[in-house]
Amino acid sequence: MQSSMIQIHEYFKCHLQQKFWQSLDKETQTAAVKMAEDDIMLAIGSDKLDIGDLLVFCAICEQALYLAEHYLQKAGSERLKSESIEGVGKREYYEQTTDQGHIAGTLSPRSELFLSRLPGFGANRFSRG
Repeated sequence: MQSSMIQIHEYFKCHLQQKFWQSLDKETQTAAVKMAEDDIMLAIGSDKLDIGDLLVFCAICEQALYLAEHYLQKAGSERLKSESIEGVGKREYYEQTTDQGHIAGTLSPRSELFLSRLPGFGANRFSRG
């Protein structure tokens, strides 16, 4: 992990989702930041992050929050399709197919906003093969 958890906690001190972030256990916070760093590295096409760049740092924090929110939402949301007990009914659950169920490879809107300010991010790159 390239980011400092002290800096990450400082970022969330004045964030609207401060209470949610603080309610997460340390392992979940660390895992979310590590996954967010990986997502941002893939998005910018680099194998090392410049944490000193405020735009990159903010994108990591926002992506970590996004991943943590969606992980907890998915983990606690089994969508009941039907319920059946012998003589009463049975239970069936829907397969979760919404964007919330498949967030792998997607960036949070705020992360994309920060990254869009980086020079060359999202620019078309053509090469001759």
